[in-house]
Amino acid sequence: MNKAGALQSTSREVQAEARRCQLIEAALELFAERGFEATTIKDICERAGVAPGLIYHYFESKESLLLETVRAQGAGTEFCSALVPDHTKPASTELLEIAKTFYKVHRSKWPLMRIFVREAMGNQALSDRWMELIRGSVAEISRYLDTRVRAGELRPHDTEISARILLHTCGMMFLSGEPESRLKGLCDVLYRGIQAERPKRATKRGGGR
Repeated sequence: MNKAGALQSTSREVQAEARRCQLIEAALELFAERGFEATTIKDICERAGVAPGLIYHYFESKESLLLETVRAQGAGTEFCSALVPDHTKPASTELLEIAKTFYKVHRSKWPLMRIFVREAMGNQALSDRWMELIRGSVAEISRYLDTRVRAGELRPHDTEISARILLHTCGMMFLSGEPESRLKGLCDVLYRGIQAERPKRATKRGGGR
């Protein structure tokens, strides 16, 4: 292939990738706004500004486009990587930082998270990915809590359950529109429940004359 032909081929590849990205972006917006079932191929193509038949050049079906849309967004990997606690910090403060990070990631990735929430129950592939994210985040937080148990800050307990309580409650609070300011109350309650008991001071008995 000569130089002109190579440049032309590269240009076509760039254009094709640009159209593919347009379709994914349009699908992300519409799936989040309307849901998977209520969104048609025609809707996606109109939002992306491409001919309806062109979508099948890039994706086999609407479901394959849904899965690719999730994959292109990192499939929530930012969610997992952000929820890695600082093992050097006490749980008395780090639990709140984890909860705040949960809110921050959900706000920044809300279209993706909304797709997970709306579609995971009816789509096995999405459900599997969602559960993978939850298990990964629970494991990270559980490992952190284990270090705080060994440090003597927390009492021995099933740290996986504590991690699940924190994440699931944060999720319910976020979805119900609870303000971030209420996260401190949640973390205080959880912390008091798993905090190690402080040794009781021996009381001195007063001697009689």
